[in-house]
Amino acid sequence: MVQSQITFVNHKLEFSGSSMEEYDLEDLLRSEAVLLGKGTFGFSYKAELENGKTVAVKRLKDCCLHEEEFNQKIQELAKLSDHQSLLPLRAYYYSKDEKLLIFDYMPTSSLASLLHDNEVAKKAPLTWEVRTRIAYGVARGLQFLHAQGPGVCHGNIRSSNVLLNNCFDVHLSENEIFRLFVPNSKFVLIPGYQAPEVENAYDVSPKSDVYSFGVLLLELLTGKAPLEAIGKNTGVDLPSWVRDMFQEKPIIDVFDSMLLHNYQNFGEQMVQLLQLAICCTFKNPSKRPSMVAVTNRIKRTCSFRS
Repeated sequence: MVQSQITFVNHKLEFSGSSMEEYDLEDLLRSEAVLLGKGTFGFSYKAELENGKTVAVKRLKDCCLHEEEFNQKIQELAKLSDHQSLLPLRAYYYSKDEKLLIFDYMPTSSLASLLHDNEVAKKAPLTWEVRTRIAYGVARGLQFLHAQGPGVCHGNIRSSNVLLNNCFDVHLSENEIFRLFVPNSKFVLIPGYQAPEVENAYDVSPKSDVYSFGVLLLELLTGKAPLEAIGKNTGVDLPSWVRDMFQEKPIIDVFDSMLLHNYQNFGEQMVQLLQLAICCTFKNPSKRPSMVAVTNRIKRTCSFRS
């Protein structure tokens, strides 16, 4: 994998919860690895093990927690991922200089790739039905997280953290991962998803999650990338752009051109979800709906059964 770049001390992976995986750190080091990307909290790799299993590995950057506190927070995070829409933590590695998190690998990549990478989008076009399923899956995952206790939240909602399997089932990644870092850590969140009241990673809250979800929903509806979601000086301020469009253009012009052939059959759903996204992105946090209300609204609008 990335053995030459990482110093491993005890050569031992710790498996979270009831995970009993048939591999160890040595297997990971011998694996064929591909860099998937750089995120807010570190680099992610795809690792193909000799036993045929493929996993995703996140190498944390600037994580300064002592081992006992790190292990405690890892166990807390593992419990918070016990939902079908959340990506479960399978194993982790701790040493003074290196911290690794191991997850299931999602073969369909991320929602960001499907929306904004033309080559990927051609292979797996996002129909209206798939987009609503994705929105509902993310909403259910956030609703579960917010129900786990006061202040529990995801903290970094964005389309690159919405991972999908071959059936387009949602597996939301980086759930509460900011808890693994000290409060004065200077992480830069993606501006386009960032609620107005959030200045750093530890300012996040359930209400800021709602705002970020609203931006994500606008991203699904318009096909446009939020500010700096796919690179520096790219994208648009989606909440402002949509509100401006309402004043200047017919409402149909707001939606992704790939969805226009669905407008005759699903136009009412599209407009209702657009209205919901606008409510989620109110600047005043107290005026935003809860994720319970958001999930129920999507369920009723799109006639999901569960």
